[in-house]
Amino acid sequence: MITLAQRRALPPQVIVWGLLMTNGFLIALMLALAKSATSYGMPAITYAFWQTLIAGIVLLLCTGKLRAMVARRLTTYFLISSLTGIAIPNAIGFYLVTRLGTGYVGIMYALPPIFTLLIATTMGLENLNWKRLTGLTIAVSACAWIVIQRHSEVSQTSLLWFALGLVIPVALSVGNIYRSVAWPGQTSPMTLAAGTLLTSAIFLGMLAKLTETSLIMAGFRSPLLSIVVMQGFLTALTYYCAFEVQKRSNPVFYSQLGAIAAVFGLLIGVAWFDERYSLGVWLGALAVIIGLRMSNRASQG
Repeated sequence: MITLAQRRALPPQVIVWGLLMTNGFLIALMLALAKSATSYGMPAITYAFWQTLIAGIVLLLCTGKLRAMVARRLTTYFLISSLTGIAIPNAIGFYLVTRLGTGYVGIMYALPPIFTLLIATTMGLENLNWKRLTGLTIAVSACAWIVIQRHSEVSQTSLLWFALGLVIPVALSVGNIYRSVAWPGQTSPMTLAAGTLLTSAIFLGMLAKLTETSLIMAGFRSPLLSIVVMQGFLTALTYYCAFEVQKRSNPVFYSQLGAIAAVFGLLIGVAWFDERYSLGVWLGALAVIIGLRMSNRASQG
């Protein structure tokens, strides 16, 4: 009986890939919901605040470990994880999107695999594998191509703004590595996800205060309220999956999430918003898949 159960158990590699794919799909779905919410005039910071706050509360209620949230050894983890993974990149992204457009900001969110691999290699956490680096480069370049094809806002602007944009992938990459290296022993992914989200909500609330952005809208009711609540629950599930992936894999593997989300974003755009893409965009999506496959085959070899 035990032997039969062991045979039926899914291999760890299948589970971690399933979690990563689910995570990518959920991120793409959240972006679609965000697009719907912003069409009602809700500021991005306000939306991000409620999204992270609701998600953090949901996970906190599920884990039931309020005392763990204030433990000193976890407080530092929550601060660094939320700053590098959510608060800093999102704050810069919100700031630059009005100056450089969504196209450029989207490219910055696609770069973490390269930066994560380079940082991990420098720190001795990964061996430099040129085939893997080539695969990641193909996937990331294809993501950039897709974004450029979909958005034409990237124009000639001050180089300082473009340089500031590079902080986004660097911060995300540092966060990817930190969460794996500093993972607190005997702490569940759900607890870590809850603490990170609640800490991020605090930072986003402070950012809203500094930018004089209201967190309560006059039209904050159905259907906008329904979208925000749904987004909160989806975000809770997304970050739970994300921390499960990080627990079971490594920072470079996890950093491929942005590329997977980009492909799912195209599919959701067609199914939900009836968007139509050129052949070049679909070839870019195919290149993303080829690049990721090349990268992971190299890491397994």
